[in-house]
Amino acid sequence: MLGRRYIPNLTAVPFEVTRAYFETVYMLTESPVAGNILASWSDALLEDPAEKAHLAAALLIELLAYQLASPVQWIKTQDYLFGAASVERVVEIGPSPVLCGMAAKTLQSARPEDRQVSLLHFERDQDEIYYRHIHEEGEAAVAQAPAVASLPETPVEQPMVEPSSPMSQSQLSTSPGAGEPITDVQLLALDIIQVIIAFKLKQPLGGISAQQTIKTLVAGKSTLQNELVGDLQKEFGTEMPGKPEDMPLRELGASIGTAGALGKCTQPLIARLFSSKMPGGFSLSSARGVLQSAYGLGPQRQDALLLVALTMEPAARLGSEADARSWLDGVAKAYASRAGISYAAAAGAATAGGQAQGPVLSSAEMDRMQKEQREHARQQIEVLARYAGIDLRADGRSAESERARNGELQTNLDSLSAELGDDFVEGIKPRFDARKVRRFDSYWNWARQGAYEWIQQTIAGGAVVEDEARILQLQNCADEKLLKLLDGSVAVLNAIADPALAAAHCLATRLREACTQALGGRPVYRELSAPMQPQTDISQTGSVNYSEVPRAGEPSFADYVEHMKCGNADSALPLLHMREKTEHGPWTYSPLLSEAYYRGLAELSGPGTSYVGATALVTGCGRGSIGAEIVRALLMGGARVLATTSSYSRSTTLFFEDIYRKHGARGSELVVVPFNQGSVQDVEALAGFVFGGLGWSLDYVFPFAAVSDVGSLVTNIGSCSELAQRVILTNVLQLLGVIKAAKERTRRATRPSLVVLPLSPNHGTIGGDGLYGECKIALETVLNRWASEGWEGHLSVAGAIIG
Repeated sequence: MLGRRYIPNLTAVPFEVTRAYFETVYMLTESPVAGNILASWSDALLEDPAEKAHLAAALLIELLAYQLASPVQWIKTQDYLFGAASVERVVEIGPSPVLCGMAAKTLQSARPEDRQVSLLHFERDQDEIYYRHIHEEGEAAVAQAPAVASLPETPVEQPMVEPSSPMSQSQLSTSPGAGEPITDVQLLALDIIQVIIAFKLKQPLGGISAQQTIKTLVAGKSTLQNELVGDLQKEFGTEMPGKPEDMPLRELGASIGTAGALGKCTQPLIARLFSSKMPGGFSLSSARGVLQSAYGLGPQRQDALLLVALTMEPAARLGSEADARSWLDGVAKAYASRAGISYAAAAGAATAGGQAQGPVLSSAEMDRMQKEQREHARQQIEVLARYAGIDLRADGRSAESERARNGELQTNLDSLSAELGDDFVEGIKPRFDARKVRRFDSYWNWARQGAYEWIQQTIAGGAVVEDEARILQLQNCADEKLLKLLDGSVAVLNAIADPALAAAHCLATRLREACTQALGGRPVYRELSAPMQPQTDISQTGSVNYSEVPRAGEPSFADYVEHMKCGNADSALPLLHMREKTEHGPWTYSPLLSEAYYRGLAELSGPGTSYVGATALVTGCGRGSIGAEIVRALLMGGARVLATTSSYSRSTTLFFEDIYRKHGARGSELVVVPFNQGSVQDVEALAGFVFGGLGWSLDYVFPFAAVSDVGSLVTNIGSCSELAQRVILTNVLQLLGVIKAAKERTRRATRPSLVVLPLSPNHGTIGGDGLYGECKIALETVLNRWASEGWEGHLSVAGAIIG
């Protein structure tokens, strides 16, 4: 199919499967594949379609493989296109008409004046590409054609309308010539801001005053404030000013200006509204069609009306299209009142611009006539069907039965949605897909690149930048090939007598010595970062700012551990300690276990801890999370880690790739899969993937996934609270259960997985967080179930009280 139709950048001549073409490619690339084919070439191969297809595929792969590393033959390609091929029409598909510009210059300088070549870009010249201008010119020609001489008029007898005729005088009228569509206006940022806030706070849109600030509206709930600011940043991106929570909404909207279109926050909300609350068949595009035809609204005003619709969401799924249209009419009236417009002016827009004159047939009369015609046709069809012995009602009865079943299913779905809420229903949808797994294990490649970049940065900067963590990372990745690279760098820098390269030579020598010492050793995790503590500042204007600052008197992690071993003035117990359960009593402080814990912490700040050969599962490891730090530490120690993400996207995979690039050690591996801990299906699929797909036994399990439920008081425990309970409690138990069952099936009772449960001291003491405290208390019962249900052969359980 590509023969004589595809011009590779590498050769600048049309693709063809011939010996001569293979020789051209081999001459340009010295490809071993092309060389082997030429060495065994036989013209008889071209007579076999299968062999020819095989040669074509091999040739295409070689062309694509080498073209990225070869110069583009654009000049020669143009010579062929405008010369031998005599091309008269070129369509460029790309982000901008770069090649069209180059071709235009070529044609101006080299082509004769009488040769016309159309240079078109697929976005810029759509009318020419699709020949739309021809249609428009044809219409214009018809409009401008001289009138044909009319024939002599012949009187035509007009039928008289009897008084009893169904077509009354009111049905014969003139078209209202004043009807015009409502002028479209750009979508204002203020409208979007008010809707997002009203939707988040579950308040009427009219209650969100443009004179108030976000901080005032959330009534001091900092977490809710941060979520709102995050939603606005997601919607407007870089247009958001600094400190938006302190600005009146009108001022905030004015600083952004016109939005132009719905953004990444409002678009999904509107899509969810139609998918969860509108009847089947009444889609977002259907609603936009109604808004345009019945109300005369343009695209921008449609967006503004749909924003208002978010704040008027039905409590349950609407049962029919008539109900949906009625709801949309109510939204349209609310929008008209808010925007100060009237839909009366749009009524005449459905006619030909208000230009038709003379009597017209009313729509009701037209419908009656069409109905009579359809009824007549139906009767004829029924007569023919009876004659042919065909049951025309069979499909109708089947459809009616299906409608009844669908209605019953829809009723059940509506009942579940009303009982559980939209957040819960949406939040339990499975996301696991083994086809989307991403694996990162090329530590050797990142190590060589990191060493080379560091040396080059030092050459450019002229001074060695001390970075103990960077040296440790290279030591964890040290192998013979990395040493060979460093040996070569030292030799090259040593051979050049240039004082400016002295710092780079010193660095390369130091890296070589450090990696030589680490060669053959085990990768280790050492905590080299400075301990931090939270700090909250309140400005004179009442603005609350959170930041993390170095801990006073604790310059290193070792100092931090020593301080944590001591108690404070309020308690004799150390700030960090271990507890164990007595035989018949509560959990009490254990000096023995605490001392072992301190030794482990000291090892992390000293020689380091290795996790070579260990496998771990970590859920809830997004940006800035505790789970992400756990992944980082395990990879530094050489472990194989399965990390899950509920927001699988390119930016997410790049985030995990960056973690592996900076912290992956020799023998480590990072596997990333999409996963929703709110879905039981995903929990079971994940366990099957771990034990069946990866073949891991799991040494560590960190079920740290969570759902934010800020602002849920005892008076409004709802759908989001129940989803959060499912994620951080119910399905944690489900996950432990499927892991235990998998170990029983595979007879792995001698290597229990250590499960670290994320506990909390917040047992309702903070408030306004839904069922969070109840879930954390309930997780503590898992420590008792471990003994009462006999998990010891398959699972070990520890609780980490965080906060």
